[in-house]
Amino acid sequence: MAETLTSNLVVPEVVADMVETEYGAKITLLPVTAQDDSLTGQPGDTLKFPAFRYIGAASEVDENGQITASLLSSFAVPVKVKKYAKAVTLTDEARLSGVGDPVGEVARQLAHSIDHAVDDALFAQLATCPYSRAYMISALSSNAVADALTMFGDELDGDKILLVDPAGFATLRKDTNYIRASDMGQRMIFSGVVGEIWGCQIVVSSKIVPDTTLKETRYYIVKPGALRLVNKQGTFLEVKREAEYMRDTIFASKHCAAYLYDASKLVALSIPTALQTITEGADGIHCVDGGSGKTILVIPAQYAPTPPTYKWVYKLSDSGLTPVFGTAQTATTDWVSSTTAFSCDKQYAHVMLVDSANKPIKYCEVTPVVGL
Repeated sequence: MAETLTSNLVVPEVVADMVETEYGAKITLLPVTAQDDSLTGQPGDTLKFPAFRYIGAASEVDENGQITASLLSSFAVPVKVKKYAKAVTLTDEARLSGVGDPVGEVARQLAHSIDHAVDDALFAQLATCPYSRAYMISALSSNAVADALTMFGDELDGDKILLVDPAGFATLRKDTNYIRASDMGQRMIFSGVVGEIWGCQIVVSSKIVPDTTLKETRYYIVKPGALRLVNKQGTFLEVKREAEYMRDTIFASKHCAAYLYDASKLVALSIPTALQTITEGADGIHCVDGGSGKTILVIPAQYAPTPPTYKWVYKLSDSGLTPVFGTAQTATTDWVSSTTAFSCDKQYAHVMLVDSANKPIKYCEVTPVVGL
C-alpha cells in the first residue's frame, strides 16, 4: 500500500516560515518604521497607542528669570487593527509536475501581497501629516529640500529618506548636489535607495501621486521612528485541502496596525494643485463666543502653516464666497491666533490659507459665534 509522505503534502508550518522569511522585502517604509510586537495575542481590535507633541524651541531667559516649564503632552491614537489576507489555489498537477518550486513561489507571492497592503497602510499614515509639518513649495528642487529640512531644527543629523515619484527623481538627479547611490557606499539605509541629496536618501515610489483630498502633491522626508507598525499576530497560514478537486488553497493573513507616532520626524514637501475646501467642525476650524459683539476664530495646530510665506486670512461677509485657486484675494484680514477676539456683525467668515501673493490654497466657510 502506498504511503502518503510529507513530500506529497503542503505543510502549513513550512509554508508559514517561508512567508514570514519573505515578509517585509517589499515594504518601502519598513526600514524607517519601528515595529512593536508587544501586543501580539492581546484581545481587542481597536488599540490606543501613545504619541507625543513637540515641546517647542527653548526660550531666552534673563539672569534670575523664571523658567516656565513646558508640559510633555501625549495623546492616545486609536487605531483599528486590520487583517490583510490573500489566498492561492494550487492544483496537484501544478505542485507535483510544475517546473521550479511552485510552493515556494506561492509563499513568496503571498508575502509580497501582504507587504503591498502593509506598505499602503504606512503610506496612508504619511498622508495624515499635519499642516504644521508641511512645507509648501511650488516645485520639487534641491533648494526646496534644503529649505524644508530647516523644519527639523537642530535635529538635522541622522538617517532620513526622501520619498519622490519618478519625475521628482529625474529633477533631483540633474542637480549638482545629487550624490549617486554608487558613491554612497555603506551609508545606504536599504537597497532601494537610488541616491542622496542634502543628507536625504532618495527612494522612488509609485505611491507618490497627487492627493485628491488634500489637493496637493506631497513628497516626504521621513526619519526613523516617525511611523510605527504594531503587530497583533505574525503571519498566519492555513491550508484547505479539497480532495474532490485534488487541490490545495493556501490562506495567509497578518493582523497589524500602522500609525503616525512622531510627526516631528516627518516633513511633507507639498505642492498645491487646486483649492482644498475644508469643512467647518468642532475639532477643526470653527468660531467660538468672543463676548461683547466679538467672535474668536479657532484654527487648530494641525492646520498651522509653517513657511513664513503662507498665512491664514479671513474675510467677513453676509454672502457666500467662491475663491478661485491661483487668483489673489483682496480686502482680507490676517488671522492672529485662536485666542484673539475680533468684532463681527456678518453672517460668514471666509477663512483662507494664502501664499505670499494672497492666493488661496485652502478654504473654509465658518459661521461666527458672536457674544453679547
